[in-house]
Amino acid sequence: MYSDSKKFDDEYIRYVLQTYSDMLIRLCLTYVKNRHDAEDMAEDTFCELVRHRPVFESSEHEKAWLIRCAVNKCKNYLRSARVRLTDSIEDLQTEIAAPEESDSGGTVTAAVLSLPEKYRTIIHLFYYEEYSINEIAKILSMSPSTVGTRLDRGRQMLKKKIQQAGGELDV
Repeated sequence: MYSDSKKFDDEYIRYVLQTYSDMLIRLCLTYVKNRHDAEDMAEDTFCELVRHRPVFESSEHEKAWLIRCAVNKCKNYLRSARVRLTDSIEDLQTEIAAPEESDSGGTVTAAVLSLPEKYRTIIHLFYYEEYSINEIAKILSMSPSTVGTRLDRGRQMLKKKIQQAGGELDV
């Protein structure tokens, strides 16, 4: 179901919420590092959708727009003075666990969340949302080679972090 000026009704909003809520909250969580703020950022993203009523060419275009909007919301939030004075990765480790996670003690989640933003986002989109390098490049408005380089560097950082934590994982 794609949006157009006539189709922006309760049924469409319900569809979008059911389809993308979990994915956007997980994505926002990798940025803002606590569930409440992540839910707020996802909600703000849906409000932008309703406010702007964009027309999408496909479901992938719709999903990419929502991801880009959520990333921008999170980045703006993190730039705010309130946030710069709070939040730490230790608080996050006790508060969050990825739904698909099966590693002991959350080692992988903690390692991913401790990566710098430019690697964390690409790792999240590639592994958790299962986007290809070319799709990530389009969503984040960067070249596929940049995405590939950041993915490779992010993997190497993850490998080191997991090994330092005592876990054995082949990334």
